[in-house]
Amino acid sequence: MLKVALEYATKNNASHITQFSVAMSAAADESEESLKFHFEHVTRGTIAEGARVDITRVPVPVKCLECGNDFEWTPELIACPKCASPRIRALPQDEFKLTSIEVE
Repeated sequence: MLKVALEYATKNNASHITQFSVAMSAAADESEESLKFHFEHVTRGTIAEGARVDITRVPVPVKCLECGNDFEWTPELIACPKCASPRIRALPQDEFKLTSIEVE
């Protein structure tokens, strides 16, 4: 994510990246605090050092293998809300996605 942001900033003659907005899967093992800590570490010495990191948790899309229903998974939901089958599969999704940056 940092590489993409730095390339964008360079192409647009930005002198500083002030904010990262990140979508984080609700199924990601990382905590928001650890992701922010990671950003703090990897941005040191770059034009992104000190940038704010805003994280939005996004739901996990799943599909029922019995009835084909698409829905969003939550930790409380262990079966398809349409047919009650426990045979569900998470659909492909990035755990972390850079959604926007702010630059100066």
